[in-house]
Amino acid sequence: MKQKIAIPCSATAPLLVLLFLVSACDPVTKYTLNISVQGEGTTTPAAGEYKYDSGSEVTITPSPLAGWRFSHWEGDVSGNSLPLSVTMNGNKHVIVVFVLETDEGEGEVESEGEVIIEGEGENAGEGETEGEGESGSEGENEGEGEGESEGEGEDLWEEDSFTYDVELAPGVTVIQGEDLDLLLEVDPDTWECRFDAAGVLARGLDVSVGRILMIESLGFQRIVAVETVGEELVVQTDYATMTEAIQNGTVAWDYGVEFDADHIESFEVKGYGEILLKDNTPIEVEMKIGEYIYRIKATLDNITSTFEFGVSKDLPGPAGAELKASGVINRFRSRDQIDIAEGALQEFDHELTGMRGEATLELIVAATGNDFINLEFPVTLMRVPFMVGIIPVVLNIRIQFVINASVPLDGSARVTSKFTYDSDLGFSYAGTGVQAGGRLGPLEFGDALHETGASSAISANFGVGFPRVELSIAGDSVVPWAQTAFLVGGSYTMFPACQTADAQFIGAAGFDLGLFGLNLVSGSKTLFSEKKELLRAGECDKLYNDYGLEVLFTEMPLDTEI
Repeated sequence: MKQKIAIPCSATAPLLVLLFLVSACDPVTKYTLNISVQGEGTTTPAAGEYKYDSGSEVTITPSPLAGWRFSHWEGDVSGNSLPLSVTMNGNKHVIVVFVLETDEGEGEVESEGEVIIEGEGENAGEGETEGEGESGSEGENEGEGEGESEGEGEDLWEEDSFTYDVELAPGVTVIQGEDLDLLLEVDPDTWECRFDAAGVLARGLDVSVGRILMIESLGFQRIVAVETVGEELVVQTDYATMTEAIQNGTVAWDYGVEFDADHIESFEVKGYGEILLKDNTPIEVEMKIGEYIYRIKATLDNITSTFEFGVSKDLPGPAGAELKASGVINRFRSRDQIDIAEGALQEFDHELTGMRGEATLELIVAATGNDFINLEFPVTLMRVPFMVGIIPVVLNIRIQFVINASVPLDGSARVTSKFTYDSDLGFSYAGTGVQAGGRLGPLEFGDALHETGASSAISANFGVGFPRVELSIAGDSVVPWAQTAFLVGGSYTMFPACQTADAQFIGAAGFDLGLFGLNLVSGSKTLFSEKKELLRAGECDKLYNDYGLEVLFTEMPLDTEI
């Protein structure tokens, strides 16, 4: 049943928010399943972190690489049953152990050197020691269902990988594993922590003033005050950087963002909290901000997400505006590496790869007057959390809208264009400044329509930045946004007579490296920009100038209070 939720208006900024979800608001308890591998082999599901509804049954199947065999299970399970069935009645860590094959082992070694491993795993019957099957790599890619190529087959979907190889700085107290039971409460706004005082003393945890407190799945803060209140130890903290907590080491990941409830945990309306999502449940939001009504819809279809965005302005009579963006985005990957030495950031590489899809923008305006909007929509459409070691990482997927129009009473414009694109976004820091990265692959502009006219000058432009991906590490926004953006616009002037229409595709990213102790290293980079002239009619060479909206997609919009 489709449920409708009304969120009250703010007294300082009138707003109507209607959230439409298909059973998305039912309370659902989720538990985390962490799968890891010792030895050489893979698992189905692949090694990594997953979230499942309480009571779910998860089947894990090991697949050894050539020359290895499955031995047993460790972690929160034991034994050597195949496959393994796990009931998600709590958080679980499952370790599959592979050992080297021997002559007496389960694998049969033939005279020509071919290793045959019995079973139904990804590499069953493959993994020859010669040719393309060496080390079973070919079998691994073929056997995994999601490893098949998307679209025209340019890319293979890879398994997630994580690196957490660090030496903590002196004066760091880590709360993880069983010690988390001693943490009774954490204020998410002030980071005030309440511990079991007797338990902290019994386990010898040093929570004295001045130390860095590093808590699994939360982050790191500096202790500024400690007080015993009854049986509780109240610890006040203040901001600490990642380079104060980690002396040396590497934190890195290659994580695939897929559009399902295992990866997209929730969406969040600013000021009103999160709502958990379920598979096959569309996300729908309707919100009025100022004179415009925004309608947002996105689906979770695993490999892709189909989106429909609408922005409208209703005026008396035939006047008004209808701005639309629709299309599909493919799953993509977040690839980051952080290298720290002697308490200083040496290198930070940020990439979003496989940013592919289609988008169609349509602009229809009539007698709307003057409008200028640069808005980061105050909804996190998709929240993607995962862990790297004990450090929480979150990707927040949002939308940016840009509108710049001057339409007289007798003016109207209609401009559409379809974008088909393949790109990567990214930048790097190596001690001397931030360098733009990214890649603009094949790009097509199609299905163009351009009609603009009035008795005086008119211009109308509409742009959407999506997906607009924020990277947050331990609650700190390191990459406020990295996005692909689409822009269409048209104009008409009388003196000289000129009619124009354009479409533009932009890649841009922002950065703020304060988390690494580099408070002055912040800003933005344009990664690529490609424009298509849809129309030039008249004496446009004398008049035409760039619309100048590209810069809006490379700067952070003003915060929107709701």
